Amino acid sequence: MTQRTVTTDGTGRCEMPPDRATVEVTALGEGNSARDARAMVTDRAASIRDTVADISSSQVLTIDIRVEDSDDVYGTKVDTPFQARRKLQIECSPEAVESVVVAVTDSGGRIQTVQFRLKESIYRKSTHEALSSAMKRARDKAEHIAAVEGAVLGAVQEVNVQPLKTNSGMDMIVEDALASHDTNLHPSPITVSKRVEAVYQLESE
Repeated sequence: MTQRTVTTDGTGRCEMPPDRATVEVTALGEGNSARDARAMVTDRAASIRDTVADISSSQVLTIDIRVEDSDDVYGTKVDTPFQARRKLQIECSPEAVESVVVAVTDSGGRIQTVQFRLKESIYRKSTHEALSSAMKRARDKAEHIAAVEGAVLGAVQEVNVQPLKTNSGMDMIVEDALASHDTNLHPSPITVSKRVEAVYQLESE
């Protein structure tokens, strides 16, 4: 006798306020020689480091250094033959982002991106809650179908998890804020979503 089953799906979401932020910054230096350009960008990067060092225990990392002939730098017009770039990554709390952005721009740096995220333990907890919610929705659907069929819902036979995009909702907000020189950045909650497809056994009453 063929085993009767029912397949349902469910989506669960969990929203949490971000507790981590990463600000990517570019410091620029110019000069008549590669050495001069490098010296200027080193001074400017040091100024950025000193300015943000005391903001919410911010951590500044150098992730790229580049010195180029100005003619080879696409989309940049400068009057000196050489240009140096130093890319910095600033780790801070979400509450400190506004102060960091102001400090960086006041020190001559350029904000490239601002990203908000959850620390790993909170992300795992949010993922578990979203998955539990998705499973409950799938089971509720299956129980309704079983009742209509005059059957009893049995054990789950198979579950396929289909991850959905984790959305912080900040990309456009940050882009618009930087374009309008508005540093009053308030991150939206980060939404962790999971979708499941579950197969349940149907048993006779």
